[in-house]
Amino acid sequence: MPVASAMKLLFCSDLHGDAPNYARLQAAAAELRPDLIILGGDMLPDDTALAPSEMGLNQPRYVRETFRPMIARLREAAGGARVLFVFGNHDWGSSVTAVAELADEKLLTVLNLETPTEVNGVVFVGYPHTPPTPWYVKDFERLDEIGDRPPLLGGAKWDPRFSRVLTHGAAVLFSKLPTIEDDLSELAAPPNPWVFVAHAPPFGCALDRTYGNNAYGSHAIRRTIEQHQPLLSLHGHIHESPRVSGEFKQQFGKTISVNVGQGLGSLSYASIEIDVPACKVTKLEHRQQS
Repeated sequence: MPVASAMKLLFCSDLHGDAPNYARLQAAAAELRPDLIILGGDMLPDDTALAPSEMGLNQPRYVRETFRPMIARLREAAGGARVLFVFGNHDWGSSVTAVAELADEKLLTVLNLETPTEVNGVVFVGYPHTPPTPWYVKDFERLDEIGDRPPLLGGAKWDPRFSRVLTHGAAVLFSKLPTIEDDLSELAAPPNPWVFVAHAPPFGCALDRTYGNNAYGSHAIRRTIEQHQPLLSLHGHIHESPRVSGEFKQQFGKTISVNVGQGLGSLSYASIEIDVPACKVTKLEHRQQS
């Protein structure tokens, strides 16, 4: 694959199906004309817990009926830019098949650990899982580190055997799954320049602060960044972190880590440029559009 001299990225996360913010994202793509649009997880609307019979069913319907044409319009606005996608902790396992259909249509690429995606000389690796949260959707949650105890609260998980959501206690949900540390221990870091797109931010930094200034990122993700030193790591998950910490980026050795956050009534996103041969981020702007 040819190596570009420069690459322009547009990154955002956590739109949760918000139509006005998707319209703003389309406008931003038309203005910036990026080479790549990176969607960092929780891009689909939540299924309400007030209608248990509908949980896990509305998201795939949204992907097929609303998200598909939205992604097509987004790409068109950006002049044909490629779209890279990771899931997040509010996404249901039932949506994986529906999003895979969009990947089969070449509308987007789902990033993962197992098959890094190279675009014009830059390699992209994705990871959707987060440490346990208080929210009810558990398909993309894992215990963070080996030896961690399950949380007090369980939640709901999509069961493909019955094509419906089943609720379980935390011990059942987490005890038989690998931890985030287990998953990331298998990562063989690509040669630089490479970009790590993980929905959860690294723990204990300016990118994982909730109201009250508490840290809710991942220890395992932070260790992976510190050990493997990607050029750039892109995160979401903690919407309010830039407002609480006053920062949307943090340096870990040679890695620049980013969480643009997300709000109500405006779109938060990042405009990024990479000098590919020099393996260097030459532009990083945090933008908001009302």
